[in-house]
Amino acid sequence: MQPTLPTLQAGQNTTVDPESHWYAIRTNQVLRAEQVLAPYCDSVFLPKETVRTTGRKSRVRPAIPRVLFIRTTPDRALALERLGRDIATDITTPFWIYRYPADNRIQPIPQTSIDLLRLLTADDDTRCEIFTDRTFSPRDHVRVTGGIFNGYQGYVRRVRRNLHVIVEIEGICTVMLPYIHPALLEKID
Repeated sequence: MQPTLPTLQAGQNTTVDPESHWYAIRTNQVLRAEQVLAPYCDSVFLPKETVRTTGRKSRVRPAIPRVLFIRTTPDRALALERLGRDIATDITTPFWIYRYPADNRIQPIPQTSIDLLRLLTADDDTRCEIFTDRTFSPRDHVRVTGGIFNGYQGYVRRVRRNLHVIVEIEGICTVMLPYIHPALLEKID
């Protein structure tokens, strides 16, 4: 018996389902998966960055290799995952949904994490650095108290001789925030 998608077919216009959540998926074909899954999901987000190559050329590539985010209901996400492996369907891009290791349930991603990724992958060349300030040391737990990253929490870590605020999206990736002045940080115990 072939699995079917619950309540949504490709090409249907729909509003965001109140039961939908963001899910991280892993696939070797992220650009193709972005196009193929868009009609079936409430939203699809592929964090991209522009990289400069030799000369004046630049190209766009995924910011997180082999990871794409989809917003949909849990049932629809699981049905899409099954259909992605079925060669008899038009969704022939296999992918796997990130799951909790303890019980194998699919892992929803908080909206705040998606918002952070959207901010960091916007077309902005600023880099995440914190001025060397003796009040913060590596492994200090901090909260951002102002600016576009207000409310995010993370740890101070030394990366390439500079201190950065690192925010973890559990089980998916770690994000290094762009420049944040120490005046906008507070220590959390």
